Amino acid sequence: PRQEFNALASSIADTAARSLPLISASAGFTYRYNPTIEAFERTSDTLGPLFLERPDTLGKGKFNVNVSYQYVQFDAFDGHDLGRLEGRNPVVVQLVAGVDPVGAEATRLRYRIGIHSHVAAFSLTYGIFDNLDVNVLVPVIATSLRVGVRSQQVATSDSVAGPFTAEGGPAVNGATRGNAVGIGDILVRAKYQLPRWENLRSALGLQMRLPSGRTADFQGTGAVEVSPFFYASTRCWDRVEPHANVGIDYNTESVSRSAVRYGVGVDVDAHPRVGLSLGFLGRSELGGGTSNTRFQHLQADGSVQREPLLGLDFSRKDAFDLSFGARMVVWRNL
Repeated sequence: PRQEFNALASSIADTAARSLPLISASAGFTYRYNPTIEAFERTSDTLGPLFLERPDTLGKGKFNVNVSYQYVQFDAFDGHDLGRLEGRNPVVVQLVAGVDPVGAEATRLRYRIGIHSHVAAFSLTYGIFDNLDVNVLVPVIATSLRVGVRSQQVATSDSVAGPFTAEGGPAVNGATRGNAVGIGDILVRAKYQLPRWENLRSALGLQMRLPSGRTADFQGTGAVEVSPFFYASTRCWDRVEPHANVGIDYNTESVSRSAVRYGVGVDVDAHPRVGLSLGFLGRSELGGGTSNTRFQHLQADGSVQREPLLGLDFSRKDAFDLSFGARMVVWRNL
């Protein structure tokens, strides 16, 4: 039924858009002017993280251009395989003639959903002052969606409240697919580096997510988000740099969709031209998600109760990611 799938698709689209990893705005090389030698000198100790931010700023008048590519396959949600979504009990659908209800049927549904995204992100960072950077990230996303559905009537009734009589019907199968290319949500970021305290470096960050991506194409959240952050790092043995980030994504349209984001990681210069990066990323929602994915279902004892559609629970979630990657100097400062 279209009503049920629209509610489900809206919730999955929001989750898929928020699941796209954000490439760090931190440059591999950072500089600061040294008046003693009257020249710019490098201030970063490692090539930097991939998905975490470090406190170091570029330096006044410096700029960094970053181009990245990611392939993201969204094939599971909360432990459920999106290739085989099926609830325990049949969903109850009201039948109408015009605007008048004429009965109800209990239908067993099974969905197959596949979402694939190719993300090319273009990022530009500019150092306004030695301790202040601004960054703009523009993602271009190519999304592929495949949906299959199998529907079969198992019981009927004069009303959605029952009682229901077992009455099987033929299985009906359907499928659709679509592709879309567009701009995702644009990010505007700023970072202010705080004074150093011995080997501890820290910075304050502010991020704004602009809803430039189409939610119907799984490319945007459809809401403005403002995110203050705190970044910290230190240096160990000259070649090892641990990082920590914490912040909150404040959703200006729905506070319940706001979330705390956090991460820890470490960068190691395995070679002067090669850096290895390991990061743990976390996201914890402050409230629940969409509530209109709970529909009436026919139970084994004949009663009708509200349950999450296809067994998917869109209540408050915690999401965790582990990333591993490498940065390599190709030529000079590239």
